[in-house]
Amino acid sequence: MRRLLAFGLIFSLLRVCAASETWQEKVTREQVGPFPVVKPFTGEFSFGWSNIEAASAKATITARDGMLQVTVEGGTTGAARKLWLLGAKHEVTILEKGLKPVAFHQVETYATRTTTTDAVFKPTGLWYRRLSTAEPKPAEWKRLKAEPVRDIVSALLFIRSQALRDRDKVAVAAFPGNAPYFLEATVKGREVVDIAGKPIKAIRLAFEIQRIDANNRLAPYEKFRHGTVWLSDDENRIPLRAEVSIFIGYVYGEVKWLSMTPETKKPPAEKIRELQPEGGADIMKGQFIFKP
Repeated sequence: MRRLLAFGLIFSLLRVCAASETWQEKVTREQVGPFPVVKPFTGEFSFGWSNIEAASAKATITARDGMLQVTVEGGTTGAARKLWLLGAKHEVTILEKGLKPVAFHQVETYATRTTTTDAVFKPTGLWYRRLSTAEPKPAEWKRLKAEPVRDIVSALLFIRSQALRDRDKVAVAAFPGNAPYFLEATVKGREVVDIAGKPIKAIRLAFEIQRIDANNRLAPYEKFRHGTVWLSDDENRIPLRAEVSIFIGYVYGEVKWLSMTPETKKPPAEKIRELQPEGGADIMKGQFIFKP
């Protein structure tokens, strides 16, 4: 009887400890892994439902002055565009050292509105604002309660930088522009995948995503069930394919072509965006320079 009581007490204590664990304690320590920083490249990716292509996106990564400039731009195509108009562009600047995000600018275009998100990562936390053509009232700058958090691109680059041994787990918090999410990737192993008719060695990662709610606690993300991402198992670790089960069914993304030498073109004049919130909050003094 005493043994049963002792066992019950220990089991209860373990449950309490597990329940009290915060998502911050689960996040992988903020030390970049041993894998080299991604090399500059340009590539195009296709996306669709149940292997029917419905969208495409072009991604470019360049390096300059100790920073990575990442631009991803795309939208729905073909018949899918007639049913659901969507265009998006995401520009983010990331410090090469530590893969820390500096700021991002994102524009989402829908049939009836355009939403623009600006975010600045400061020592005091992440400050952001979302402007919508459907909302006449000017948006105010807000400080995100969830910390530590990255943008979605630097979060994926951070996961890529880790050793990624079989059964390794990497956890990060990411803010894609509307709300914070907790991502946990588990290395399921190595395998060969078929990309454009060619067998390529790959690292298979299983992804789980949860919402970080208004109380800074983890909550189920009903729209996302589970996902798998394959990275090339070589010196580049380029995303090859992703398969995601969500509330509308099966969605995929796959690389169409990729060049490790970014396309060359006339460098445009530096585009300067002033990120000066109203109300005198000390978020960004002066100007932040995006260098496409």
